[in-house]
Amino acid sequence: MSFKAVVASSTVRLSASEERVMNVLMGDDMSGIPAAEVADRAKTHESTVVRLAKKLGYRGYPDLRNDLRKDETEIHDHHGGIMRGDTGYDLAAFVADEIVALKRLPHFVSQDDLDAAARTLHGSRTIYLFSRDDEKPTRDLMARRLRRLGLTTVTLGTTPKDLAERFVSFDENSTLIGFALREAPRQLAALVTEAARRGGKSLLISDVPGYRFRPSPDHLITARRGDDGEYRTQLIPVLLAYALQLAIFHLDPARYRAARDSIEDLTRLLGGADEIPLRA
Repeated sequence: MSFKAVVASSTVRLSASEERVMNVLMGDDMSGIPAAEVADRAKTHESTVVRLAKKLGYRGYPDLRNDLRKDETEIHDHHGGIMRGDTGYDLAAFVADEIVALKRLPHFVSQDDLDAAARTLHGSRTIYLFSRDDEKPTRDLMARRLRRLGLTTVTLGTTPKDLAERFVSFDENSTLIGFALREAPRQLAALVTEAARRGGKSLLISDVPGYRFRPSPDHLITARRGDDGEYRTQLIPVLLAYALQLAIFHLDPARYRAARDSIEDLTRLLGGADEIPLRA
């Protein structure tokens, strides 16, 4: 089994130092790094690295390194730096890979976790959304799905001044949604910290199972995307946006149906056409 698969299925609780070790191990090309160097990067003791390996079910760190090597060999063998070079560029192969990613989504994201995040968003007066430039299409889609419920959203920019101007109104009735696909945006840790200081909530959407983000958000929804390391679509986070919208809607159908009807009335008033409603 690969190391990432072991991490994804593990339910063990980790200490703060073990989480730092985990974050180091989730980096690229780690199979050749000895335990002492992992510990040095995580600012902890070598014994913590060995203890983490045993917590995850390994006999020791060498066995963990073997599984890390499996992950890295799979990436290099199957992708070789060429966009879908071996997995297939034709439509049938592309669709088949995405179907695999979709089918395993419930393995990574439980309905309980999705419902908990939905309850937080349901109780928020304003929802702030933040991502890197690469994830802006998904961020904007999420914002639009929430607005279709009548919720107030604020999309955050990436420059310090723009962030400050838009985030200054964040308070205890607000929730921050952050996207950390492949890697976390540089300012995300500071935003999560500030959100907590102001009494609000935070929800992080990631694609690296087992990743422990610091500081810890109130909700962490993590699901692997496609297996092609060189070409990962945003289909999975897009689907999560729709799933969250539905989960929020069913917390108070009367409220959200009224908001939907009001939006449709305004749409017709402004010369638009009706849309297919949410499933009741």
